[in-house]
Amino acid sequence: MRRFAQLLSAMVYQNIIIIIAVGVIRVIFGDYGWWYNETIIQIVNPVYHTILPVLIGFTGGKLIGGQKGGATAAIAIFGLTLSSTVPAILGAMIIGPISGWIIKKIDQHIIKRLPGAGYELLIGNIIIALIAFLFTLICYLYIGKIFSAGTDIILQWLGSIASSSLLPLVAIFVEPAKVLFFNNVVNFGILAPLGIHQVNELGKSIFFLIESNPGPGLGILLAYWLKTKGEQRKGAKLATFVHFFGGIHEVYFPYVLKKPRLIIAVMIGGMVGVYCFQQFQVGLVAISSPGSALLLTALSPRADMLLILLSILLSGAASFLISIVLLNRVAETPTVNDTKETINTFYRLTESGRLPRVNERNTAHFAENVQNEIELDTKMLKGGTIRSIYFVCEAGIGSSAMGGAMLRKKLQQANLPITVENASINDIPEDADLIVCHERLLPTIEHHVPNKIYYPLKSFTDMKVYDQLVQELR
Repeated sequence: MRRFAQLLSAMVYQNIIIIIAVGVIRVIFGDYGWWYNETIIQIVNPVYHTILPVLIGFTGGKLIGGQKGGATAAIAIFGLTLSSTVPAILGAMIIGPISGWIIKKIDQHIIKRLPGAGYELLIGNIIIALIAFLFTLICYLYIGKIFSAGTDIILQWLGSIASSSLLPLVAIFVEPAKVLFFNNVVNFGILAPLGIHQVNELGKSIFFLIESNPGPGLGILLAYWLKTKGEQRKGAKLATFVHFFGGIHEVYFPYVLKKPRLIIAVMIGGMVGVYCFQQFQVGLVAISSPGSALLLTALSPRADMLLILLSILLSGAASFLISIVLLNRVAETPTVNDTKETINTFYRLTESGRLPRVNERNTAHFAENVQNEIELDTKMLKGGTIRSIYFVCEAGIGSSAMGGAMLRKKLQQANLPITVENASINDIPEDADLIVCHERLLPTIEHHVPNKIYYPLKSFTDMKVYDQLVQELR
């Protein structure tokens, strides 16, 4: 289930530019926009009804079944969009991966076992084309109508949830999930599909605000800034600006993990934020990625801008007050030198990061001393020539991109001609000379790509890790 949620997250995330672009059109020319334009706003419906579902379905099919899986999913989803009376976003997120999985199995168990050399390509293309044809007919003739009826029920359910007094309680689950680095899964895999359907009906959605709200993290960082001194205070100040204006929420996660009881502060801050969003009846026109206060404002309808900012500040104030009470004693925290390079790297990335899962046992250990726990396991790093390094995380879009960028900079400073790339577990190339990953992912990676050189880490966010790795590579 966790891997499926990560897949859903990747499907939406890799098409985030389309969603934000449509949001900008809505902000400027839509019903809640600055200059309503009936001609330009007509771009939105074809994107939501056709282009976006096809792209999301293609992405899901390709992630599982490669290019053939993506192409099969795309034409099947196109058939679905022709017969569906509502945007087929949710349908694409289900049918896309299923199509890719079926093509993958056909390729593994049928096409690659065909007898007779020289005819595999011909027969393989015919088989996959027939499968694509069959999927398209089924989606066009049957699934589209069923999906439309089901989506109408879902939209009614969304409307009742958005106005329900219980909605603020969702922060009890969302905020801890964020701190445990499931922020992308929650935002792109769960809340984004709901928000896309709601924004198509109402022009804006509260679901786009729930995870991206920087208020709870802002309160935590401000509390640390007041409670610490010297270099630790400078680090908290720098993290505050990057979190609030840069939208990189990951910079406050280590502060919460050092004091796990602060999870209470972010949950209360999150609940206050959702409650205010509800009472003010505000929403965004598209997903805010990253969750910057500037981007949230830019994607807000004109009438909602000040109310959304006020809600963010109120949620931050609630988190701050609780944090001040809970932070009666502060252990050593990251200094400005410890986090500056990480933050600069985050600014250069267009995606928010995500680290692998942290469980209760190792969270407690991590919270005791963030800096001292980061030790390198250099097993198998001996002999041979390292020409290419791949940073690997579960989705290949967040923590691995960040780690790869930081290591690339270190290698350039050391004049080591080694290429550094990032990838998901399922996309590790065969020519990878060295695989750098989180230690909790090592067993899975060893299963996917055995007999490689591995370099497992406990964290991607400490500069000492990269200095030691560069020294090993020398």
